Amino acid sequence: MKKLILIFFILVLNLNANDNLNQNDKFQINTTTITTSSRWELKQRKITISGIVLTPTAYRSNGVNEIGPSLDFNAAYYIGRLYGKNDFSWTVDKKNYLDRVGIWFFEMDGKLLIQRETKNFPAVSSGYKGMFAFRDSPQPSLNQPQATIKVKNSDTYSTLYIVLSKNILNNLFINAGYSDGDFSKFIYQTSEFLSDTAIKLTTQMNKPYISKSTLFAGILYLYKEKTPLGFEIIIPQGSTLSPKLINFQLGNFLKLNFQISYLKYKYGYEYLGMFNFRYSFYPRIKK
Repeated sequence: MKKLILIFFILVLNLNANDNLNQNDKFQINTTTITTSSRWELKQRKITISGIVLTPTAYRSNGVNEIGPSLDFNAAYYIGRLYGKNDFSWTVDKKNYLDRVGIWFFEMDGKLLIQRETKNFPAVSSGYKGMFAFRDSPQPSLNQPQATIKVKNSDTYSTLYIVLSKNILNNLFINAGYSDGDFSKFIYQTSEFLSDTAIKLTTQMNKPYISKSTLFAGILYLYKEKTPLGFEIIIPQGSTLSPKLINFQLGNFLKLNFQISYLKYKYGYEYLGMFNFRYSFYPRIKK
């Protein structure tokens, strides 16, 4: 898969080089009639659009539409489960309310814009995400006398990804991508029902299979240009219990960047509360 991403990277660079050559030819042929206003351009925003919640977009910082690198730092804190329901045969309680999760995720997200967005072609970026996770409270118990959950207090993940983004209306963006690596592993840390112990009780497997292939997609809308609204979906391919995570970006409608997440897996679902903060380190957003 890494070779495929590299081949795609080279192909897009060639396409972009040909596009730039064609534009230069046009300027040389008729420099008197072509002005900068005739070119389609992506408007830079007042806030960062380099990511939705945990998934990246192809954009650099606030929408710098020039080929080059960018670097983001992202923090997310899953504070707890608001409500959950399950149909596992071995559980005593089928509904769960207001349980503490207490897990932090710190990300470093570096990417390279390899194809700028044009009127008919999306922006394309390839990047790398490094993630550090740690708990500030124990994972909720399973209410199962024969089972004891053993979890790490901290862990690290890394992944390569390629992502496409397109501005389809004035303040509306669509996003889709593929990652190869550990990105989907963090989902299994957000619920005790996805722990190794719970999965062994459900499937008789000693350890869950966690796929390295993950698809993600999302929609982002800028309300009054300063409030991001949208959602993202993260889908590991072929992982045990088929978990899917949807994070809703609610901007500042709820205090302190509080967001809602929906976690779906075989035999159950949960609504989680989380805080999210993203900072674009490079390129800097010009005030």
